[in-house]
Amino acid sequence: MSSTPIGPATSESPGVSVEHFYAALADIGDLVAAMPRPQALYAGVMDIFERHLGAMRVLVGEIDHEAGVLRRRAPDPVPEGQEDIYPELVSLAIARPRFWEGKIEVEPNIVEAPGREALRPAYARHGIRASAAVPVRCFGKVHAALILRARDPAFFAPELLQLLERVALSVGHALEGDVQRTRLDRSLLAAERSQLALRILSETLKVATHAGNEEELFNQACRVVVETGGYPVCWMGLLEQGGSTQTLKARAHAGRGAETYQALEIQLADLDISTSVSAAVIKSGEARVKLPREGGAQGWAVHARQLELRALLGLPLRLRGQIGGVIVIGASSEDAFSGAELRIFDEMAQELSLGLERLRAGKAQFLAEQELKLSLRRFQAILASRYAGILVLDNERVQFCNATFCRLFELAETPDQLVGMSSTMLHERILEVFANPDQELERIRSILLDAAPVELEEVALDRGRTYLRSFAPITFDDRPHGRVWQYIDITERKAQEAEVERLAYYDPLTALPNRRLFLELLEQGRGQARRHQVRLAVGVLDLDDFKHINDQFGHAAGDEVLGRVARRIAAVLRDGDVVARLGGDKFALLLTHANSEHDARLTSASILETLRYPMPWEDKVLHLSASLGWTFYPQDAADAETLLGHADLAMYDAKDQGRDREQVYSSAMALVNIEQRSMKARVAAALEDGRMTLRFHPIVALDTASGDWRVVGAEALLRMHDAALGLLSPALFHHALDDAKLARPIGRYVLDRALRASAAWLNKGVRLSVAVNISTRHLMQQEFIADIDEALAAHPEVDATLLCIEITETGPLVDPTGARQVIDECRARGINVSLDDFGTGNASLSHVQQMDVGTLKIDQSFVRDILVEPRNIAIAAGILTTARLLKIAVIAEGVETEEQGVLLISLGCGQLQGHVIAEPMLATAIPAWVENWVYPASWRLAAPVVLERRQPNIN
Repeated sequence: MSSTPIGPATSESPGVSVEHFYAALADIGDLVAAMPRPQALYAGVMDIFERHLGAMRVLVGEIDHEAGVLRRRAPDPVPEGQEDIYPELVSLAIARPRFWEGKIEVEPNIVEAPGREALRPAYARHGIRASAAVPVRCFGKVHAALILRARDPAFFAPELLQLLERVALSVGHALEGDVQRTRLDRSLLAAERSQLALRILSETLKVATHAGNEEELFNQACRVVVETGGYPVCWMGLLEQGGSTQTLKARAHAGRGAETYQALEIQLADLDISTSVSAAVIKSGEARVKLPREGGAQGWAVHARQLELRALLGLPLRLRGQIGGVIVIGASSEDAFSGAELRIFDEMAQELSLGLERLRAGKAQFLAEQELKLSLRRFQAILASRYAGILVLDNERVQFCNATFCRLFELAETPDQLVGMSSTMLHERILEVFANPDQELERIRSILLDAAPVELEEVALDRGRTYLRSFAPITFDDRPHGRVWQYIDITERKAQEAEVERLAYYDPLTALPNRRLFLELLEQGRGQARRHQVRLAVGVLDLDDFKHINDQFGHAAGDEVLGRVARRIAAVLRDGDVVARLGGDKFALLLTHANSEHDARLTSASILETLRYPMPWEDKVLHLSASLGWTFYPQDAADAETLLGHADLAMYDAKDQGRDREQVYSSAMALVNIEQRSMKARVAAALEDGRMTLRFHPIVALDTASGDWRVVGAEALLRMHDAALGLLSPALFHHALDDAKLARPIGRYVLDRALRASAAWLNKGVRLSVAVNISTRHLMQQEFIADIDEALAAHPEVDATLLCIEITETGPLVDPTGARQVIDECRARGINVSLDDFGTGNASLSHVQQMDVGTLKIDQSFVRDILVEPRNIAIAAGILTTARLLKIAVIAEGVETEEQGVLLISLGCGQLQGHVIAEPMLATAIPAWVENWVYPASWRLAAPVVLERRQPNIN
């Protein structure tokens, strides 16, 4: 391929060659396809510009319209000695109007440009004469800027500016995708919190029904809130009247602060307590939420902050219609109690109030029967407007039901009119609204025959409705006294879950499959193509000059055009073919019966022709064209992601050939692949020549018995000695680590050297676990378990429990059953299995539930900005809470500062790894370092009073 420069070449600015042009395009495409968070995206773009295009001192910033400044986002941190050329803030006053119109602003003589006087010494020191400001739009508004500098103004040739416009468009699409992922995360969190609250309510109903005494009722209810709900604190107290003074005495507690709540007595007249959540509930008779940060120096607020509580919910306990006590629940986040959760917790308080009244009625049989009737009448009054339908039966007759039950089953009678009706007659009436009456009748008979509690099973009703059904027998003194049925309408929640599913797999604008679903369909198509020996055609289509439509007619017109384009393409395809929207104006195509390349070209011609047909919009006529790239499977025997990437390269080649045409992928289009193959050859040679080596990164854990921190393990990090480039980290040869020919030899090498290091440490009296990163390809190979056994046999002095393998979720995604079997084999040998990079967008709770992993590693991308990004704190806290409930250890990696460690420890993270602890070191340096390492004093102070003692460490 020609190496002709795109821009004019000089001694100071040699111009950009075609190879680097393609390499930059490919790397940008890979970067955007990886869907990184904005900070990683900016850093990646900056690296690509400097590495492939030769740009000098690239700066990426985000627009702060309110402050009127550009805030630097990359590089971060600034390299030492270059602070002058990378200012933290740049005034927006120097931007010209064309920049805000989305056009690149080139300054050929930046040294003399107005508004840049403060930077002139830096320009002179670094030899910078020209710059270009590239605007990046997100949802139609300039959101960020890419600043490139050069020694020669001629560096910014027209062809390079066209490339920068493409890059800005891709970055904008990536930022829009990040916003959509954030919205999806919020929807998932809301659904999870609602489901968790319903579980608490269901468990509380059982406690209120079956508790034998008040102490059992209160203690079990508190434990339900803390253990089932994951809340850090729950306590309950009852009011006692002493003359004119009211005292609230704690009766039960679970969670943090046990030494305080066990003997808690509150004088409500005390001014230091008068503004507390307990006092507010007793005064108002209603649920109240208080935020400790708003309580100032009040005693209750100070105490709550000491326990690291961010919100307190108070609920009234009612006895015979009067306030008799309170329930207080503490949460770690201020937004923990939304409207839906407040309603469910209020329901819980009502259930506990009824349970308390039942217990105080006495145990005698005749009194119990009278109290049941009285409680039912109160129950009816309390639950008349509740969303849970309640039915109580005894002696085959209706003893109680509420208005919600009548509404759910569309009964014309009032609850009072149904009392006394036979259970057989009532069941015949309600069966009419079930989707499958005969099936439900058999299920009801089965439940009654078993007489065992049933918890929250889904039942289908007519008109697409869904209810949750629970059943519990009522017993007094071990004798049956009826049964309770509960129905909850979750139709709306199911619709929300369906919407979450739609957002996860379908593009909201065009209703086409999104990238995620397309890749799954492509993966399925590959399997079918292998079985039936047919050919697949994989295509990527991109509209030509679509930015012009957005700029000239606005984003509303652009969205309308994208919808029409999607419909036109779909109309051309045959049944079984797939069209998906990858983002922006880019679409993916899958032809499942492409018998020949000629068939795909006929389809291409039809698609391109239908897109050329004039498109009316308002009083105008729009003319479109597109560029289309193809690759064919199994001739291109790549995986789904790579096939899509090859088609993408072919599409860009079609654009370069003049647009409004198609191209078929060839290896010449993939210069990046050439570089990767070269690197794989270097890795193979390094493995053969013994130029691979390991560095070990220590992992420390909190000793819950002493409160001290100790070194418990080290992660083995692979390095390669390259004659030209020096000591390389895996970031530069990560493609080789999962190569079909190299994955296993590299994995065997790392296992052997890591266990050899562990044996050497044991010889010196240092017992540490060693964690080894295992590639997905090696993990899924049949020989993997044999490789593990061989490595352990070669070092018999090292116990298997000292070995930990770290995996990503790629294997579980590709072959869930196979991955689960491998993990189970490892766990059976005592080997710990860690899920790496957890929380980065691919990892999911489903893998944690399905795979017997012992450790989760919070990805360093969350740790890096955890001190300034509240969302990262929430994610880390959520991971830690989930891990505690599942009894899984958690390691926070990438801890770079002492302050980050303090925050993570305060969230309950008991294991840390990062450069603030130590830099990766040779195996021989570990024993001396372990002996001399001293943990920061602040880490001991940061540890919570009650830290999860059940959480295992990687030992």
